[in-house]
Amino acid sequence: MKNQILLESDPFYISDRIKEVDENYYFVFNKRENRIELHRSNQKDSTLSLVLPYDCLDERAIFLARKTRIENLNKIIDEIDKENELREKKLHRQAFEQIKEVIYDN
Repeated sequence: MKNQILLESDPFYISDRIKEVDENYYFVFNKRENRIELHRSNQKDSTLSLVLPYDCLDERAIFLARKTRIENLNKIIDEIDKENELREKKLHRQAFEQIKEVIYDN
């Protein structure tokens, strides 16, 4: 933990409130990677659970921790599948429009 700083307190008490999601959770600031990480002390192999996509520790961290819990795995996979399907449809529409332009512009 030489490159990590344990975040034990913060202005919004996020470090305390994360314990409501899981009592084994804690936050660290990874100096080498310049990021905030969520760790879980009783996790096998590595304690790292989640890298926060935010520059600061706020309510979004708790929301993300709840959302990404293993209990929500099927829901997360469904969300990813739906998003991928929408992107694929969009790409097909764009390709179709480009084909139409080539055909009808000549």
